Amino acid sequence: MSGELAGADAGAGADAGAGADAGAGADAGAGADAGAPTVPTASTTAPPGPASHEPDPHEPGRARRFVDGVATHVVAFVDGRPVSLALALLLVVLALASGSVTHAPSERLRDLVGAGLDPFEDRTSWLLVVGSVFFAGSPAQLVLAVVGVLVLVGTAERRMGWSRTVAAYLVTAVVATGVGVAVQALGQAIGETWALEVAAESTLHPLTPALGTIMTASAFSGPLWRRRIRLVGFSCVFAFVLYDGHPSGLYALIGALVGLAFGVVLTGRPAERGWSRSSHHEVRRLASTIVAVTALGPVLTLLTRSPIGALSPLGMLFRDVLPGRSLSAACAAAGQGAPDRHAPPIGACARAAALAGIDTVPTVLLSLLPLAVLLLCAWYLRRGRRLALDVAVAVNGLLALFAGLYYVVLPVTTDPVVDQPRHVVERVVLAGLAVAVPAAVALGLFLLRRHFGVGAEGTRRPRFALAVVLSGLVLAVTFAVVGWLGRASFVPTIEPWTLLLDVPERFVPVGFVGLTRIGPVPDGGLVRAAFEWVGPVWWLVVLVGLGVGATRPGDVRPDAARTQVRDIVHRGTPGTLSHMALWEGNRYWFTEDGLAAVAYRVVAGIAITTGEPLCAADRLREVTREFARWCDDQGLTPVFYSVRGELSPVYDEMGWATLPVGEETVLHPATFAMTGKKWQDVRSSINRATKNGVRAEWTRYADLRPAVARQIGEISEQWVAEKDLPEMGFTLGGVDELRDPDVALMLALDEDDSVQAVTSWLPSWRDGVVVGWTLDFMRRRPDSMNGVMEFVIASSALAMKEQGVEFLSLSAAPLATGAPSDGPSTQTERVLAFLGRVLEPAYGFRTLLAFKKKFQPDFVPLVMAFPDPVQLPAIGTALGRAYLPDLSVGAVVRLVRTVV
Repeated sequence: MSGELAGADAGAGADAGAGADAGAGADAGAGADAGAPTVPTASTTAPPGPASHEPDPHEPGRARRFVDGVATHVVAFVDGRPVSLALALLLVVLALASGSVTHAPSERLRDLVGAGLDPFEDRTSWLLVVGSVFFAGSPAQLVLAVVGVLVLVGTAERRMGWSRTVAAYLVTAVVATGVGVAVQALGQAIGETWALEVAAESTLHPLTPALGTIMTASAFSGPLWRRRIRLVGFSCVFAFVLYDGHPSGLYALIGALVGLAFGVVLTGRPAERGWSRSSHHEVRRLASTIVAVTALGPVLTLLTRSPIGALSPLGMLFRDVLPGRSLSAACAAAGQGAPDRHAPPIGACARAAALAGIDTVPTVLLSLLPLAVLLLCAWYLRRGRRLALDVAVAVNGLLALFAGLYYVVLPVTTDPVVDQPRHVVERVVLAGLAVAVPAAVALGLFLLRRHFGVGAEGTRRPRFALAVVLSGLVLAVTFAVVGWLGRASFVPTIEPWTLLLDVPERFVPVGFVGLTRIGPVPDGGLVRAAFEWVGPVWWLVVLVGLGVGATRPGDVRPDAARTQVRDIVHRGTPGTLSHMALWEGNRYWFTEDGLAAVAYRVVAGIAITTGEPLCAADRLREVTREFARWCDDQGLTPVFYSVRGELSPVYDEMGWATLPVGEETVLHPATFAMTGKKWQDVRSSINRATKNGVRAEWTRYADLRPAVARQIGEISEQWVAEKDLPEMGFTLGGVDELRDPDVALMLALDEDDSVQAVTSWLPSWRDGVVVGWTLDFMRRRPDSMNGVMEFVIASSALAMKEQGVEFLSLSAAPLATGAPSDGPSTQTERVLAFLGRVLEPAYGFRTLLAFKKKFQPDFVPLVMAFPDPVQLPAIGTALGRAYLPDLSVGAVVRLVRTVV
């Protein structure tokens, strides 16, 4: 039943008015073309080879054509980005004029234009403070600013035009600088610690207006890029504010907020409330980005000379706090420093020397490996790996626990408080932030777990957990045993309970523990090796185990079961839905000879097949019975879903019940001809496409240009965001399924290569040759021309006619029938008819069927076969969960409101 719900909106519902418009004569040439169809404007198949002719001596040479092509692209690039190019050039010219291209700007320049409140500066005019957005504080910042202007402002310029871009750049620059300085002044007035600490800084922040401009442009973007720009942008800004902490981050945050507000003003639309629904694909990308940004946040404190952000202590906890020193230097420092509560005065020199020697490779590894694990989690979260989600939740939870223990509990219980009361409050707030950020990431990922189902089944996750726990126990016991046997080497002398308390700290980055809280330290030998290496080795086990566990076999080599199924599908199977057996989430059962299989999913003890058995036509009865017996042995209830009605006698012989679930609409390309009055709507759509410069392109996802692939994602995400119900799965493909190399795409592209509509086609094979295509994915751009879907499907039929395939399936329209009848005869059929009427406003089943009728198809009944009618309610629930596994109570309420 491929594509029926996706197409209900994208193909039929959205185009419902297109056919009526075309039929009413909206196209001037509609009446004249009643006898013969108009051929689409461009070839719908692969372009033909070059014609053989003598070269024209006046034709430009290859080098000349290359130069002309480059020149054309350069001119187009400049024409499309005049503002961003001018601003980038201005930054470079000012850097050259001030001599700050190769070094930091002079103090005089900073005092003249820098943003800040240094009470000793002698500023000639406060208006010059706006110049802080046109100068960079270092050569590295200059490069970053130029790239940021070209990318961010250039993107904004293409989305909202040059005049709005200039306005957004200037407004965000002026307002962000003015408000930022005012915030600093207010902080100084009330004695806020951060404001006092940065009071003497003169800040140059050229990235602020670039961020504000792209945030303004987000209001002119669709749901997909609007959400991406805002979420990724604010994540990066908050990382700088919280980890770096210098005023430039504050100005960038204010500029981004001003940009959001200014975008609402320019568009004239009220700001959106709530969160637009996202597809699984998009949620994975965004979650991956958040995890990566939070993992790289502490790295900012490692790269910044003097981080002062609210979370800089959390980042500092990953620093190597144990600088190497010689024995004499260590002893001298110990003699001059405060008494160490872990060592008596007579042993201070020996302990200082022992601490000085800890600055080694394992210490550095122990500080960086947790961050490396999070970055690897971010990589696999993009691919939907459940194991990566579990590890990311666990590691962020551990970081929150470590921060709470070493940054909140221990300082409060063991360190004397000498701050003023308001400073104590600030410390509490900072400590709360240090705990809240990783805790919020862990909680957010946990709540989004339904979007990460890849690899959720099987034994990999339990095996990974077992390996991590067992390795941790083995390493902990090893250190405890070795430490007790070599307890004489510890400085100071270690006690049994102290050794036991020290075991967990071997797995914690040294920066968390801190110099003053490190217990007895061994001075060398095997004990010292165990002391330093048990933690890094365990984190390496986590890192390698995650890489092995989250990397599915199909990522590095073809998955054995899926490869076997693909071979069966390529040999040829009955029905039109066999390719869906290769989708993620399916399980496979094979016959003993391995030449036949059944793809199925288990939901609440119900084994729901993805179409018919995958086998030769003469083995359908045999394979069906064998799979049913196997399900019975496993305690599962088999349900054959979306199988052809002609197989009903097979199930009747087995004593099973069958239930009609839809009708598949099938065309035969060999006899496809758009003649006669019934084809007028389709012909009008093709003519309209010709007039509007829209062409059809038959291709595959791997062959798409990056810009085209990106547009397909945008169109799909906008379609999902506009729905009140979650994205569906099971027999309904999404963007992820387009990437299969066997799947074909038919695109509608305008003269600017803008994607107006996209459809995907699943192949049916016989002896390694494609004999038919089945429609699956259907999406159209909301502002595309009327009838674009009719144009795409008609173009697909013509392409398949040239290919010589036997059939074209437009998939099924569930709960809707094409043949007239005297009415439902059984109670079950009456219930289905009622459901079809009730769900029509939400899913448009009948509208979809009416859309497909325009192509004069043959109707093939599809049924669901099951052994016991008493289990029909449980089967219906299982089907609902298969299509909508994450349907919430709120979504159910919205559905009821839609259909009532």
